[in-house]
Amino acid sequence: MIHVTANSKEVKPGSIFFALKGARFDGHLFIQEALEAGASKVFSEYDVGDSRVTVLGLNARKKLGELASEMAGNPTHQMKMIGVTGTSGKTTTSYLIQHIINAGGKLDGAPETCRCARIGTNGGEFEGRTWNTINTTPDAISLQNWFREVLDLGATHVVMEVSSHALDQDRAWGIAWDSVVFLNLSPEHMDYHPTLEHYFEAKALLFTSHLDYSRSVGKKPIGFSNAGVAYGNKLLSLDQRLNAYSVKNDVTDLVNTPTGIAAQVKVNYEWYSMECPLFGDFQIENILAALNVGASLGINNFWSCLKTFPGVPGRMEFIANPKGVYCFVDYAHKPEALEKVLMAIQGKKIFTVFGCGGDRDRTKRPVMGEIATRLSFHTVITSDNPRTENPEAIIAEIEAGVKKTGRTNYEIVADREQAIAKAVALAGAGDIILIAGKGHEDYQIFADGKGGIYKVHFDDREMARKHLGT
Repeated sequence: MIHVTANSKEVKPGSIFFALKGARFDGHLFIQEALEAGASKVFSEYDVGDSRVTVLGLNARKKLGELASEMAGNPTHQMKMIGVTGTSGKTTTSYLIQHIINAGGKLDGAPETCRCARIGTNGGEFEGRTWNTINTTPDAISLQNWFREVLDLGATHVVMEVSSHALDQDRAWGIAWDSVVFLNLSPEHMDYHPTLEHYFEAKALLFTSHLDYSRSVGKKPIGFSNAGVAYGNKLLSLDQRLNAYSVKNDVTDLVNTPTGIAAQVKVNYEWYSMECPLFGDFQIENILAALNVGASLGINNFWSCLKTFPGVPGRMEFIANPKGVYCFVDYAHKPEALEKVLMAIQGKKIFTVFGCGGDRDRTKRPVMGEIATRLSFHTVITSDNPRTENPEAIIAEIEAGVKKTGRTNYEIVADREQAIAKAVALAGAGDIILIAGKGHEDYQIFADGKGGIYKVHFDDREMARKHLGT
């Protein structure tokens, strides 16, 4: 069996070594070390003046993905692979798809039970077993090895969040897709993508070259795009084989219920009654995307099984309490996501607690400050994961967006626990507290004063329960 690596420390006699230029290290500087360790082949992104090295240029990472798949025994060729991409909603949609596949019973006309694994922002998961991941979409070798692991454990399907970074860097190359879905696109990761168009082009790769690759290995992938958003329509114009879905055309009778939402939904030209215990009208877009994927995979009862959906950790997660306050913890850390969540809970007095992460896109900070104060009765601006930045400096950039509006319905409490405690003290029975930005995360990241970072345990849900007296 071949052995492929991009880490010179992992090279052993006969290994294939890929010299790649990363954000922190340039693998080309370790080619000699790899050769001395016994590498049989070396592929590089640029010429290093060594005849023993094959220069692949921009195709190096694609070749790595294909060989990583081969090294793992091409696991994605043997499972149904589902990819989900978009600025907001990837995690929720992935959880919905996994639930539909697992709870929907058996494949139409097939004897086996469906067993779906999931990988993304919350790490990897399969039937209660979990794996931690550094990125939403890990590197190609880690991915293929994980696919092999869950295949050997009995997985028949994998649903995966596919980030724009991973697509731009070819980390997801070499996966044989069966169904992929585009949710939406709004300004995000502008610290990485030079323009919104570049961001879109990275997302679009999943529906163009990636599906072409999947067809080349014998699969018949189906792609879906949200026609209810501008970039979803732009994506549909790139390939007539892609399928459209939209809330405008495919949803009627959408209502909020005591336990979530209900609606009539059109999937594959037929109408179904659907109930799902997710709060917020905006969730219908994620639900509709998941239903289309479920139907494309031939899953039985793909619409009715959503009634038993258990929810997503840190996504509009309700914190029950004796105070009578409606307290939600949500991962919304982008302007569009924060606005959607706040719009979904209008009608009551809302107390919002949020901050912005350090070493990330700074342009969204004032925008989120304006959104929070516009749509909340009172906002407590606090710290998130400041990383190497000064927390007060981040808060000042958030506050700048509020000051431009002239609003005064906010205060600053830099300590996140104290900010949550403040919101709890202000809110009364029947009011809403939204703690936004970190969701499922159980840590905060701070600068260590030496140019590095360190983590401390911190969970918004735990803090909410503590101060709500649950």
